Amino acid sequence: MKELLKIKSHLTNNPWLITQECYLTFSEALDLLAEINIDEEESVSAYTDDSVAIIPIHGTIMRNVDAKVAKFFGITDTMAVQQLLQEALEDPKITHILLDIDSGGGSVTGVQETAEMVASVNNEKPVYAVCEGMMASAAYWIGSQARAIVASKSSKVGSIGVYLPVVDNSEYYKSQGIHVELIKNKDATYKGAGFEGTSLTEEQKENLQEMVENIYEEFSGSVVQARPQMQKEAMQGQVFLGSRAKRMGLVDLVGNYSDAINLLIKEN
Repeated sequence: MKELLKIKSHLTNNPWLITQECYLTFSEALDLLAEINIDEEESVSAYTDDSVAIIPIHGTIMRNVDAKVAKFFGITDTMAVQQLLQEALEDPKITHILLDIDSGGGSVTGVQETAEMVASVNNEKPVYAVCEGMMASAAYWIGSQARAIVASKSSKVGSIGVYLPVVDNSEYYKSQGIHVELIKNKDATYKGAGFEGTSLTEEQKENLQEMVENIYEEFSGSVVQARPQMQKEAMQGQVFLGSRAKRMGLVDLVGNYSDAINLLIKEN
């Protein structure tokens, strides 16, 4: 399927905000199910609890994914989340918004814009976040912009960091008697970085490293601005269970979904 190929092509040579285990699981699922026939189409939707709009952010986070593929693979589309936030903001019956998060993160694209929208909407209507599973990397960037975060004791929170996987299979190609030559214009120092069968030059590595550092700077800066109590040592790519996440400043309350609803309603 064309949509699956598009997603797979994004797995390498692109920066990710996701835990390693979630990345590998997602990649393996794509390999195993590349030939499936997906018929059912269903987009992400919010549901309401009286005056509270509850927006689910579950699974791998990506941008502009076909709705059928997103449903099958458990992908949350950042564009869909932004649309739900806008609808909740404009609905006069909705007074509060709860982000129901269970995600190990995802692709960089669309995450910063979604996090910024959460922060913007929170200025108009209270936005809270709850996690009873995982809120890591891209998911934490988005959730960190909420007014308060509630996480269960067994939840995994954090993974503030960025990585960019590049597969160097040039040695394998050589062992098969294949030599890949990349012809490009002389000034295109960074063009074709990571092309299959080639190795990165030092200049290309430095360029990709700079990109990763820039993304991390935006990520960490956004988190610290929203949560100044965050301890610096909590931003080294690790995850924490709920109680320790609270001690490190990543969450505000150790509790469950009901605690999040109760905390949110107290705003009134």
